[in-house]
Amino acid sequence: MAIGSAVQHSHPLMQQETLSRILNDVATSAAPTAIVELIRWLDSFHFEGEVPLNQLARLVAILDEAAQPQLRQASGLYLSNVFGSRSVRYKALGRDFYASLGRAYDLVLNGLATDFTIDDADPLRVEVLLRAVRAAAGEMKWVAFDYQELAPEVWQRAIVAYRAAGQYGALNTPINVREGRETRSTVSREFIRLVAMQCASLDQLSPDRIEATDKLVRYLQHSLALTSEPRGGGQFFLDLESLSAPQRCLAVPEDVPSTIRYFRPADAVVMLGELRQTVADGGLGPLFAGIGVPSVSGAIRHLSRQWGPVPPMRQYRRHPVRGALALATGLGFIRSQISGEAQMRPAAAWALRDASRNGFGVISGAFDPDVCRVGALVGAHVGETGRWVLALVRRVRSDIEGGAAVGMQTISSEPYPALLDDGARSWSGILCDPVVRGRAVRIVCEPGAMRSPRPVFAKVAGRTVKLQPGTVLVSGPGYQIVSCNVA
Repeated sequence: MAIGSAVQHSHPLMQQETLSRILNDVATSAAPTAIVELIRWLDSFHFEGEVPLNQLARLVAILDEAAQPQLRQASGLYLSNVFGSRSVRYKALGRDFYASLGRAYDLVLNGLATDFTIDDADPLRVEVLLRAVRAAAGEMKWVAFDYQELAPEVWQRAIVAYRAAGQYGALNTPINVREGRETRSTVSREFIRLVAMQCASLDQLSPDRIEATDKLVRYLQHSLALTSEPRGGGQFFLDLESLSAPQRCLAVPEDVPSTIRYFRPADAVVMLGELRQTVADGGLGPLFAGIGVPSVSGAIRHLSRQWGPVPPMRQYRRHPVRGALALATGLGFIRSQISGEAQMRPAAAWALRDASRNGFGVISGAFDPDVCRVGALVGAHVGETGRWVLALVRRVRSDIEGGAAVGMQTISSEPYPALLDDGARSWSGILCDPVVRGRAVRIVCEPGAMRSPRPVFAKVAGRTVKLQPGTVLVSGPGYQIVSCNVA
């Protein structure tokens, strides 16, 4: 009776034939279909049949590994549709998968604490700890795509796994994570990758640069380390006892608890400099396949600044400011607002939080995907003055309640609509600076609009001026900022 009951309630994936069929379906299906199927099976461990701990650990690891090619494909689909209607679906696939995978690893980790069928010397135990940490590092990227922080319970799971590996003396035990390939990693290496991603200020990056940063951290992780003693230069710290995310270390206390670990990424800045030169010479390795040179170069500059020996400091002091704010996106719509041609003005759905000499911070109870994009061009209607300010989104943070906080850099406090003509065609743009002969002005226009080196004539407030196009200063979704000399 007992044997029959066990067979009757065993999990379907314990049947080798079923498992092989599922893995084949996953490997041959499109990423969205495959990931949804994997989520269903990961969730089934909570309610469908009983699985001995050693088999549960092995099954979760198998499904985890089967998902990796599909997750890479889903990431590529998202990055190619960042501003499309399907982007939300692709982001949700990655986030939902890692949420299910994390819950499955919670089952295994809880079992390891009470069930001793997996011996301490069994490599499977260390592999589970490594994969639990690696899952948190993988989730970090998908959470960053939504400009959110990794959930506290994910940090707790990763740190608990890291501490357990330390107790077994297995932090640096190499584990083969891909069957049939010589891909080996360690718990320590995966945890350092997780810490490095947290310390990379991903909320200041566009999605393509978040992807590039994830690959850069993989490239650099062999040169990164955690230490129990602080060292000079910019560094971060985390407390293994509090199970919380790492923070930048502004001052080192005299008595450092034994549970504190320090992360000093400045050691990798030299490698970033070398890689920057390699990229400039046209040498992007296979690790960065599918990512453009501008994205990789931008991510290198960002990490060099964030991880340098001197922590990045604000150029100007911020002051608390209160007031309602209307934000407009899209170059054409912004121009129509500035010129007064628009039939309607966006609602004042944002609130000013602070301001400085070159920017301001705003908050809202709702996450507007058109505004909450690092690099987006935004027109801000300030107060009751009727004045519009042109700005770029530099930082985005969203919260679990659905709200958002956005930091913006002011590009122009007095933008002017302009009609531009190069003799062959005409187009609309926005002038960011006063027109003074012999000086440079910045013009916001559609990408490629000023691709010709021939002079351009701008009609501004009834006056026509001659401009000589120069370099592209900034590029973003649907716009370029070009420097021009006033002839």
